[in-house]
Amino acid sequence: MFKRLKFLFIFIPLIFTGICRAETVTEENKGAVTLPEVVVTATRTASEIEKVPAGVSVITREDINNSNAGSITDLLGSEEGIVVRNLMGSGKNAQVDLRGYGETGPYNTLVLVDGRKVNSIDLSGVDWTQIPVERVERIEIVRGTGSVLYGDNAVGGVINIITKTPSEGFAAKSGVTFGSNGSRRLEASAGGGYDRIAASINASVNEADGYRENNRYEGKDFGGKIVFDASDRLSFNLSGSSHEDKFGLPGALTEAQTESDRKSTANPLDEGSSTDNYVKAGFDLMAGNYGDLTADVSYRNRSGDAVFPDTTSPLATETNLKTWGFSPKYVLNRQLFKQKNTLVAGADFYWSEQDIDSYGGFFIPLATQSGYSNISRDSVGLYFSDEYAVKENIIVSFGARHEKVRYDLVQVDMTGWLAPLDEEMSDSENAYNAGLAFMYAKKSSIFVRANRSFRFPLTDELVYIDWGTSSYKANPDLKPQSGKHYEAGVKHSFADGITGSVTLFRAEIKNELFYNPSTFGNENHPETLHEGIEIGCRAKLFEKLTLFGNFTYEEATFEQDPYKGNEIPAVPGYKGNFGFRVDDFTIPGLMLSADYNYVGSSHVISDQANNFDKLDSYYTIDAKIAYKYRMVKAFIGVNNLTDRKYSEYGVMDTFLTKRNFYPAPERNFLAGIQFDF
Repeated sequence: MFKRLKFLFIFIPLIFTGICRAETVTEENKGAVTLPEVVVTATRTASEIEKVPAGVSVITREDINNSNAGSITDLLGSEEGIVVRNLMGSGKNAQVDLRGYGETGPYNTLVLVDGRKVNSIDLSGVDWTQIPVERVERIEIVRGTGSVLYGDNAVGGVINIITKTPSEGFAAKSGVTFGSNGSRRLEASAGGGYDRIAASINASVNEADGYRENNRYEGKDFGGKIVFDASDRLSFNLSGSSHEDKFGLPGALTEAQTESDRKSTANPLDEGSSTDNYVKAGFDLMAGNYGDLTADVSYRNRSGDAVFPDTTSPLATETNLKTWGFSPKYVLNRQLFKQKNTLVAGADFYWSEQDIDSYGGFFIPLATQSGYSNISRDSVGLYFSDEYAVKENIIVSFGARHEKVRYDLVQVDMTGWLAPLDEEMSDSENAYNAGLAFMYAKKSSIFVRANRSFRFPLTDELVYIDWGTSSYKANPDLKPQSGKHYEAGVKHSFADGITGSVTLFRAEIKNELFYNPSTFGNENHPETLHEGIEIGCRAKLFEKLTLFGNFTYEEATFEQDPYKGNEIPAVPGYKGNFGFRVDDFTIPGLMLSADYNYVGSSHVISDQANNFDKLDSYYTIDAKIAYKYRMVKAFIGVNNLTDRKYSEYGVMDTFLTKRNFYPAPERNFLAGIQFDF
């Protein structure tokens, strides 16, 4: 692969040189100095980005305001190293893949909301609509494994969605947005603080008819947060939200159906609904020389219904998942051999229980219950991480984690065809990391790191049907996935507001978990290889013009038979995003922005044999113009300006004979108005 990357190392200096030359036009602004950007996800404590031995990106509230994003996945799709496959447009069932794991990308990417894990224990993945964009203050993205600090799922990286925190004073906001395909969104929020207490509440309604038939979406959200400073050293926090939705399930189209009518559906009656509620409480105790102690306890209750009417084989499911979490953490900042040392140690406890009731089946009416499952999954993870400043500008880091998981699997077929399953299983894994960051100039650093990652099987991956014995069984041969990861990169600040970064990465995965369409089962592939390069740059010029861009090249291949040398499906080799923003464009308060997004071709999901044509590459251009006058902001945006016809998601049919697609929307518009009080 690295032979193919030679041309990149020719152009990288040219890119950086071009940005550097912009320093001369900002010379008059030398007096303006930006504060160091601080992130909390990469080290589980506050750290300046240049001191973190990893590729880190931050989507700020300003970035969100200047985008056309209607969901969090819309924001993530423009970041380096991330591929988003949006099946239905709303973001409800979108797949987010960090660093090229294809179909299993959502299970190799850890997603946090204010540090709380939201990945599911089964194949249902993350519900990206549970946190509306309006509630988000910033999104921190750590590319590369975070298994030491976060454990299971954090193979390709970690995405931490940080919601708005109330502050002193009073502020309120309301807005309405309308757009193509019958989309409409109402939102309102208020918050403020007095003395030692601050609180905020927010509510939103999001509806859309959808681009395709049976593609409607209706969502409602309500949430809030309270922060109480009992003293200068002790604070408490309480947050929660309630989400409910209803949606159509248009399903995939064959190639012929897509060409004939890409807005059609073969499943006009399939539909689903869900509710997702959580509450989290915690405290922060700052004990000075004795360190800082924090702890959070959380509870989440997620329910979902899905109905698939059919004349011969109708099916309906009712699912409920309850999850408790407890995460204490201790941070000690002390001098060690007269140099700064930061120790982070903690534990993560999660207890999950899932009930699934199934109705219908082959010539069984939907009103008849045909089966049920009761599944529990508990995990305990213990970890530590240490950062030591060998010199003021050289930081070494190392850490380790041990995590244990236990499953209790019960599945019953009430039709009498299959013998029931009632079995307990357990497993454990370890993770390690070592890194070094060298700050060679102000806000500039070179870093290297090596890590070990792991992923435990999901509950759906463990259970299978043994047709030889006509019974449900838990697969004792399915092993946890593990990996060795290596990274090296540079983050450079050419001037205040002008930055660039380059990261090389390689991941050698053992026993990668995947679905084998040839055997209709979940298996381990002995060895896979994921490697590539990520380039990012951002420059704020003339106080009004901001330029930004990123580029990703990656390869993901099977390294052993039966697919040795083949590309892992759904991993595009190239991906890029480039754009600009102009503030006070022609008149004060007028903003103009545009983005170009490119995603390369890739084999469709379940085409491990690489026998079929790839899913076509595509690009979109999105633009927005907004005007703010005092308390009022109005905007108009357009997505897919050039009206491209493309699909983000392609998959083989059950018998591996043809490709199916989920068509993406063509050109579409949105407009809205917001009021800030």
